This record gives sequence, structure tokens and C-alpha cells, in this order.
Amino acid sequence: MKSELVYMDSKSSKFWNLTSEGAKHTVVYGRIGTDGQTKEKVFKSEEDAKKNFEKLVKQKMSKGYIEASTGTTSTPEGTENGLIPAIAFNSIKKQSDLHENAGTFVGKRIVDFDPKKGAKADSSLAYRFRIDWDSDDSVTDMLKQYLDSDACLHATALVIGAWSGDDSEASPEPIIKLLTERKDRLPKITAIYLGDIIAEENEMSWINQSDITPLLSAFPNLQLLRTRGGDSLQLEPVKHETLRALAIETGGLDADVIRAILSCDFPALEHLEIWLGTDEYGSNSSVEDLQPLFAGELFPNLKYLGLRNCDYVDNIAGVIVNSPIIDRIETLDLSLGVLTDTGGNALLNAPNGKALKRLDLHYNYMTAGMIKKLKSLDLTVDASKPSDMDEDGEWRFVAVGE
Repeated sequence: MKSELVYMDSKSSKFWNLTSEGAKHTVVYGRIGTDGQTKEKVFKSEEDAKKNFEKLVKQKMSKGYIEASTGTTSTPEGTENGLIPAIAFNSIKKQSDLHENAGTFVGKRIVDFDPKKGAKADSSLAYRFRIDWDSDDSVTDMLKQYLDSDACLHATALVIGAWSGDDSEASPEPIIKLLTERKDRLPKITAIYLGDIIAEENEMSWINQSDITPLLSAFPNLQLLRTRGGDSLQLEPVKHETLRALAIETGGLDADVIRAILSCDFPALEHLEIWLGTDEYGSNSSVEDLQPLFAGELFPNLKYLGLRNCDYVDNIAGVIVNSPIIDRIETLDLSLGVLTDTGGNALLNAPNGKALKRLDLHYNYMTAGMIKKLKSLDLTVDASKPSDMDEDGEWRFVAVGE
């Protein structure tokens, strides 16, 4: 027996591989991109080893580890080696994450581009392009310098951080235009994060986005696109053969963007993460807008579905457990929202013995009793970091609004 697991968030990227042969366990673990460390343990019997194998794997998955795709090794480097669906890290797990820029992206260490030092031709790094509010530089000028160097020819991942400086209404449209015009200088790009912007730089609801369709059109080998910010965000229905992960983080998402996503043709998509938000910050959608997704015919390779940071998540829970999509996905992520015991009770009917393996319900509003019931399911259930319960139910908020 063998289990290959990976864990990625905004600060770390780790692998954990367990092999059981007879009565012996061999564990190889460490930071993605290294050989890691190896430990062995011998049990009294093969049966004991098997029981412990199942226990350890379940423990790791309860901590957020997920399965890597078939064929990955102990030293995966990122999307090009086929991590599923870790290519789209869940960047915000807790409130403090809103105040820290990402440290890793798709397993690569993020380095802020310094115009004075330039960039290294190192595919293990992901360069971030950002400016401070009082900076005399511009992100487009930094990118031009980078695209004139040989370093960009080796890049597989790119991070765009704060681009507005002292112009709070600036959008990334010039950045997108530059990247698409000079796409030939980025022949190996497989992952783009547009909007690694923390609360001190710009609140999520204040981030002015743009039409992201040109990025999908310009980079046919793109596997991951993650964006943050919903104001002025646009997407046109498009076909993309290789996109495996799409993540849209907002405090309030316009229903037109949801409809556009669900009108796209993404045959390779495995990870779909949509932050629906709240009507106080721009959301105007409802569970009806998600019905084409719930019907189960879109995105045939979908394994992870995240409908996060949502103020109508109870309604989603009530519908999705009886929808065809639930029989196809491996992970359902309803975290960061206002899920109550009403939604939790609906999720008790989540199907066992089919594809579904994991429920991510962290940061929500369920009672301890309901969490206990959910954890009795034959699934890995993450209900950690519950929100402070407001007993009268009047003041419940999604994790990220403003």
C-alpha cells in the first residue's frame, strides 16, 4: 500500500509519502522540491501495519493534506508534475492570512522582484511584482525589465501583487495587456496569481480587477489561474484545453461572472474555487445561479469544488447533497461562510461510498453537537476554527467581506 499526500497553503508546501510493505512502514516527508527525510517503523504484524496505515493517512488528511496525482514523486516541483488539486492552494485559512502575502505558490518560493537586483533564471522560484503605496516604481515597468531578461524564459509561475500604489482605483488591465502582448517571453508559464494583495494594501472589496479572459486566451498551457478581488472583474465564455484549476477570491461576486465561468469549456478542470461573498460587498447571486454546475455535466474532470466565503451557504448545502455533482467530486469546500446547523444537517445526507472523500467546513457557525455528528460520517471532515457563535443569529458574517 502507498499513499502520496501534499499540503499547500500560502506559507508552506509539503509532501508526505507513506509506503506499507508487510509489517513495515516507510515515510518520506519534507518540503516540496527537496528529497525530504525518511523514517521507518516495524509493527508486530502486517495487520497492525495496515490499521496504522489507514489511521495515519486519515490523520494527515484531517489536517488539510490531499492526495497527489498518480505518478508524482517525492520531489514534485509544481504544476508541471501533476499535483491534483494542490495546484490551487487555499490561500486563506484564518483571518491572519489576510495580513500576510503568500510565501509560496504552487510549491515554489515567492521572491519579490527587485529592479536593482533583477531576476535569476531559476524555475524553483516564483517572482512577485508589487509596489508600495508610496513607490516611484510601477508594476508594468518591473515586468518590462523582467521580460527583457532571460529569467522569464524559465518561469513556470508568476505572482502579481499590489499594483495600485497611491491610485486606489488602478486596475491590472495594463499588466494583463503587457503579459499578453509579450506572451512569447513566458513560454513555460503554467500558473498565474493575479492579486496577491493583503488587507493593509487594499481591502478585498476595494481591489479593482479587470477582464481576465485575455490571460486564458494568451497562455494555452496555463494550468492554474487564481485572482483576488471582485470589483470590475470580468470573464467571457472561453475554451481552454489545459486549465486544471480556477480560483476566484472575492468579498462579493457578480452573478454575471458566475454565469461566465459556467459557460466556459474547461475539459481538464479539476479544481474550481469560487468565493461568492455577501450582498453588502457586491454579491447578487443565489443558489439558482449555480444550478448548471450542480447538474453535474460541466467540467468532467472536476475533483474539488469550493463554494467559499458565502452568505447563502445553508441553501447551497441543502441543494448540493441531492445534486448529481456530489457523486462526482472528491472534495466539497464550503468554508469561510455562515454555515449553520441547518446546512450541517443537510450535509449529514452527503453520500458515502461514492467519489466524495472530504468536507471542508472550517470557519463557519455550526454548534459543537452538529460538528460531532458530521465527524461521524465516513468522510474526512474539517470543521476547525469555528466562528464565534452568535446565539441569536443576527450577526453572522462571512470570513472576508470588506
